[in-house]
Amino acid sequence: MLEVIELYKNLPIPPQKPKKKSALSKRNRSNRTSKISIPPLPLTLRLARLLFGSFTLLLIATLSLTLGAIIAVFDAKVTDTVPDWRQSWVQTDSPLPSLRLSRTLNLLVLGIEEGVTPTTGSQSSLPKPAETLWLMRFDPVKNAVSVLLIPPQTRVEIPDRGRNPIASAHSMGGVTLTSRVLSQTLNSIPIDRYIRADAATFRSFIDLLGGVELFVPESVSYQDSTQGISVNLQPGWQTLKGEETLGFARFQKKEADHSDIHRQQMILQSVGDRLASPTLGSQLPRIVQLMHEYIDTNLTLEEFFGLVNLLQHRSPDGLKMVLLPGEFTTRRSVPTPYWNIDTTGRDRVMYHYFDQELNPGTQRDRALSPNSPRTLKIALQNASGNPLILGQMLAELKSRGYRNVYPISDWPDPQRQTQIIIQTGDITAATTLKTLLPTAQFQSSSLGDLKSEITLRIGEDAVSFKERYWGE
Repeated sequence: MLEVIELYKNLPIPPQKPKKKSALSKRNRSNRTSKISIPPLPLTLRLARLLFGSFTLLLIATLSLTLGAIIAVFDAKVTDTVPDWRQSWVQTDSPLPSLRLSRTLNLLVLGIEEGVTPTTGSQSSLPKPAETLWLMRFDPVKNAVSVLLIPPQTRVEIPDRGRNPIASAHSMGGVTLTSRVLSQTLNSIPIDRYIRADAATFRSFIDLLGGVELFVPESVSYQDSTQGISVNLQPGWQTLKGEETLGFARFQKKEADHSDIHRQQMILQSVGDRLASPTLGSQLPRIVQLMHEYIDTNLTLEEFFGLVNLLQHRSPDGLKMVLLPGEFTTRRSVPTPYWNIDTTGRDRVMYHYFDQELNPGTQRDRALSPNSPRTLKIALQNASGNPLILGQMLAELKSRGYRNVYPISDWPDPQRQTQIIIQTGDITAATTLKTLLPTAQFQSSSLGDLKSEITLRIGEDAVSFKERYWGE
């Protein structure tokens, strides 16, 4: 609605032709008037005209108020997730590369296969479903960035369309509908800005950065003849270019494989590290300017610099990534697996990671209390190189009351320190678990097992836990 109103305001107004003056002289007009005699209307007819005129004015006023109310309601629905795009989120007294955000900004990031023209940022006539959906919170006070990864298969309520995957909201109504639905799904969180990019733009961005360093946990073979992509990667640490990174992100061993969610986080972490690298130096301002021209966004160039600046100078643990809590579910009525949201976990994540107050109907104690050891789902993953440590850790946790513990496949990249991966945002439960593993590190990402609430990636330091700590 706002776009239509702005377009209407900008339409050129054609010049009005001046009205021609009557050729009658003053004398002729007076003579014509004097020759016409209009008798007065009867009283009843005058009263009828008066009542009809009053009714007409009342009807017009009522219609105007009704139309105004409809426009106001519709406009509020469109803009409730984007309060005022014309407001600036940066401190304008700083030079361009060093611009800082003046307040917290919530950014929706959408990745689509195609449909955004790189040279103009314009959207094609037929929007495509979203392949990637992230909600990012940039907090200049805490000097931190929180990222919520939303599986495209997440079932949500779409107005007038019923329950559908969130990815389809983009094909139904573009960025506006997607942001509105996400805001309603995530406890009415405001969405201030958006970025939308396609696969070609993503590849160009990675190439502009000079590639990103990633650990490839297994062999990757990915081909896409429609886009001319052919990727073959071997396990291990390596620097990937744009095409290789795109193939790594899209690779699936089978249709039900959902490890792409993990790979998205690995790529995001690597991009954040690359942006913070001093080796980019003077190239970064030019990279930011080029990307701002290529992507579709309502961020100003100054705001874009502010976001990148915060990513560069965030605190050591200032990049936190979490997966929207839930699980893949299949029903007879919906044969394709979909992501079913865990509402309690969602409320916990929105409260701890996005400072979003709980909904009035939410059970606050349940959402904010940690899961008990008996019910907490803990996945154990051995990355120590010692095949015996996994069994010892499993037995120790169960002796301490953790009943829902299970092993998963070993992690191929050896780790010196044990990692407590906070899979669903239960920070309190992770902190309690750390008392058993004092040298373990928190990993604020969802790189563990999708079915778990916490994944313990056991490192070489776990060998000394029994002698140094568990004996007590």
